[in-house]
Amino acid sequence: MRSIFRDFTHDFFGILNYPKEKWNDFWVFYREKHPRVLEEYIFKNNLDVTLLAQALDGLERREVDRLSQYWEINGPIEKTRVLKELGRMSSQLHLEREDFVIHILGALGRQQHLIIPTSKGNVVMIDLLYCWKEKTIRDFLSVVLNALDDFIEYSSINVRHYMHGSEKAERLERIFECIEKKIVGHSLEEKLTIVVKLLHKYVDYYNWTGFYLVEKDSLVLGPYVGEPTEHVKIDFGSGICGQAAETKRVFLVPDVSKESNYLSCSARTKSEIVLPLFAGETVIGELDIDSHFQNSFDDLDREFLEKTCRLLIES
Repeated sequence: MRSIFRDFTHDFFGILNYPKEKWNDFWVFYREKHPRVLEEYIFKNNLDVTLLAQALDGLERREVDRLSQYWEINGPIEKTRVLKELGRMSSQLHLEREDFVIHILGALGRQQHLIIPTSKGNVVMIDLLYCWKEKTIRDFLSVVLNALDDFIEYSSINVRHYMHGSEKAERLERIFECIEKKIVGHSLEEKLTIVVKLLHKYVDYYNWTGFYLVEKDSLVLGPYVGEPTEHVKIDFGSGICGQAAETKRVFLVPDVSKESNYLSCSARTKSEIVLPLFAGETVIGELDIDSHFQNSFDDLDREFLEKTCRLLIES
């Protein structure tokens, strides 16, 4: 069986070699060792430089030290159990495809696992600090199996930027069905939060996904997933988002560099789609999605996202 399971927690426990006031310096070094995974972790948790510093400050040295001691003793036992189970499941997981690996890291204790698409396949990242805080670490095999169940579902419906035609349409429909189930019984704000997380998770070229809500003649940033933005309030008519709210039209922009009225959130953004959110004939907000690829959005994206926006109001 190929090596799909690796423990990188020794890199994280290096934080204990730094005084608490230098933990930010440690994180810079740590992020350089695991750039793609930790970048996605930061984006998905909406952490800018200030919030990251606050999160690191909120970690307790004593707690990290106890985790380190626990894992030194129990980690080898837990990893042996996991490897035996993965060996038993090898045919079910189709390990010959080499499309995923499982990495155990320490992070900030925000979520148990995360699926990160990369150019070489997918990384299923497990945050050992979260497992420690939630006491799921004592049945680590279940943690890994839960993460794998999530990955198996993800791999069957996630949409990559190179997909087109019937395969893309079919997968977008399955994502819509997932959204439809997940938002039942929730308030509008809770629905918006659920939707941005699911869109960001399942469509790999939706690199910044968020809602803006209308307040008088302005748009105010609501739930989002991605790089923190300075555009927390946008006047009607300003930028692509402001134009969409003012004209009540969908804006699909294949190349943002060609737009004179574009408000840049990130230098990496290459294309954008903005869809008004209606209550009757009134715009109450909008869905804004940025992509790091040019020409990312087509009519399938537009139809899927328009249907999702309608669902949020009608459900």
